[in-house]
Amino acid sequence: MKLEELLAQADKMMEAVEPITVPVKLNGGQHLGVRFLPMSGADWRTLTARHAPRDGAEKDAARGYNIAGVVAAYPDVVVITDDAEPDSLLREDSLGHTYSIWPDVASRLTAKSLEALEFQMWAAHEYTPELVEQAGKA
Repeated sequence: MKLEELLAQADKMMEAVEPITVPVKLNGGQHLGVRFLPMSGADWRTLTARHAPRDGAEKDAARGYNIAGVVAAYPDVVVITDDAEPDSLLREDSLGHTYSIWPDVASRLTAKSLEALEFQMWAAHEYTPELVEQAGKA
């Protein structure tokens, strides 16, 4: 198979990736869904490289990056509320600049919800791709 064909095949696989919705709870008790689309390996590595492990954080030391920082900085997250419609977290300031309120939302999630998001984002990028690759070799 030629390189161009392999690259086209990789692009098709990324286009077929389904979003993942994680049930979470705000500190006030309201239930939401947080939906994210797994990113490419290169984009994941770029994101994790921006979040150095915190001193004394065992999870970070094991992974080599600050997983909480990665979750808070994850791009293109949407929230699913009671009406089951995705709510964009993008807002526009008075100067017309677009920004995300995801870090503000993430900071209001319960500890268990943050832990669930950390696991799901880690698994989508580090664990599941390994299983898919191993299954393909079997």
